[in-house]
Amino acid sequence: MSDLLTSPPVPTPYTSATVFGSKSNTPNLYPNASTSYFFGFSTIDTEKTGETKLYDIQLINRDLLNYFYTRVGERVMRPDFGCLIWEWLMDPMTPLLNDQIVAECQRIVSSDSRLTLLDTQVYTYENGIRVELTLLYAPWNVVNSFTATFEQRQTNYFSADSEF
Repeated sequence: MSDLLTSPPVPTPYTSATVFGSKSNTPNLYPNASTSYFFGFSTIDTEKTGETKLYDIQLINRDLLNYFYTRVGERVMRPDFGCLIWEWLMDPMTPLLNDQIVAECQRIVSSDSRLTLLDTQVYTYENGIRVELTLLYAPWNVVNSFTATFEQRQTNYFSADSEF
């Protein structure tokens, strides 16, 4: 019974991670579910990796991507779930829009009790918006970066070349 109350070993800090757009060097904290805080599955990118199980930070990042890449109103029985940034892609970037994007990122991250938002950077380019978040993963006190890209011509929301 005392085994259930002991916490897993303290992980080493990460150097960096980019979730969308390039490969991540974020390792699994715990390679099997018996020693993981969180575990789940995803069918996204299973053709590349052959793995459907996700653990800990990988799972948290996938949950966050699902939230960012779902437009508000798309989720059945959850009309408030999703991200409003998709609605602002063609709007000119103004200080007000930048503040709205930062507030939307804060809203989404605050909906997950496993995360704390430390910093938000918003970048625009010809066809879209990129947000770079600095997050604190609460169970491990690990600070890591998270990137989400929103493109006007993007039809496959989950075309990431990453393990998440």
